[in-house]
Amino acid sequence: MDTDQDCLRFFVPRWMDETDTNPQNSNARALLSRFSDPRARWIAIHGEKPPENIRTNLAIETHRISHTRFWHFELAWAYQTKCDAIFYPGPSWADKAGFNARRVIGRYVPIIATFEGIIATEQEVRDISNLMGHPVFGQQGADATASRIRWMYQTSTHIVAISPFLAQVGKSLYGDKISCLALGVDNCIFHDQGRREPARCRVVGCGGVKSSKGPELFLSLAARYTQADFLWFGDGEMRQPLMVEARKKRLENLAFPGPVLPEALAEQFRNCSLFVLPSRSEGVPKVTQEAAACGLPIVLYGFYEAPTVVHKANGLVAWSESEFIEYVGALIEDRKTRLTMGHRSAEMAKEWSWDQVAHRWEELLIRIASNSCR
Repeated sequence: MDTDQDCLRFFVPRWMDETDTNPQNSNARALLSRFSDPRARWIAIHGEKPPENIRTNLAIETHRISHTRFWHFELAWAYQTKCDAIFYPGPSWADKAGFNARRVIGRYVPIIATFEGIIATEQEVRDISNLMGHPVFGQQGADATASRIRWMYQTSTHIVAISPFLAQVGKSLYGDKISCLALGVDNCIFHDQGRREPARCRVVGCGGVKSSKGPELFLSLAARYTQADFLWFGDGEMRQPLMVEARKKRLENLAFPGPVLPEALAEQFRNCSLFVLPSRSEGVPKVTQEAAACGLPIVLYGFYEAPTVVHKANGLVAWSESEFIEYVGALIEDRKTRLTMGHRSAEMAKEWSWDQVAHRWEELLIRIASNSCR
């Protein structure tokens, strides 16, 4: 296949905008920017300017969708583009409408989705907990969005799970059409070069400031461990209320600075001591990969079996809130262990570079689409 006519054409309904910080869109940009196999061409969408590594990759076509109230209709129409497969569909009603429109007019192509978190009914979550042998928590979301995501997985030709744990869960929910590939980290931005352990311990968190991420636990941590400073980067509906509550409690060692760009976040990580993620439901939290790459030890929950943290190697894995708080305190008190674990985190993260990971995705996607076409 050495001509455009012979190439497999993949439609990727993900936003290539340079300033878009949505994790899934960021993953899609990271993948596509590194794809170079001459057997495939990639068609994606953008509203604003894509980054240079997307604009200059000759394997990628980008279609602009306007930022008007009609963008959903434009996205549904973009799904009708000539292609051999659809990769990385989104959860909006426009995605589902785009699927259905292709089916109505008889233009079926294989759909390859990614499985990055548990969207399941309460009974299914209980069944998954029994299967895995420990408590599992489903991700929160609007009923309509959750319904569309589940429909997308049921409709997909193939699903790529981003961790062995999620691969097991996916097979229990959707059958054997599951592969497993890890996501990567941009080690040009997130690395431990120039890392500085502060004289006073700094504990950092990052993510949406919303109930599903558990940022309110930082109030308890800051009140209990006054010998450390606590920072949470991100925005959300709980940010202002938590800032007010912190002032009421006179927690001068706690701050919610708001969102920052990746480069600034990486610099903050390199000047902190410990990364803490108190949410109980995740897929493979991208931010833990980024924090580890910057040389930080990690404390998180074990309910989603994150492969980025090995207990007592590069972090501590808790199974209850009391254990979580105890682990944070143990690392605040033990600078030597923090440094040892942080070094292991940085070494582990070298295996997660997008430069290594992306070609595995490219090969898998081409193989799935080729088999489906045949």
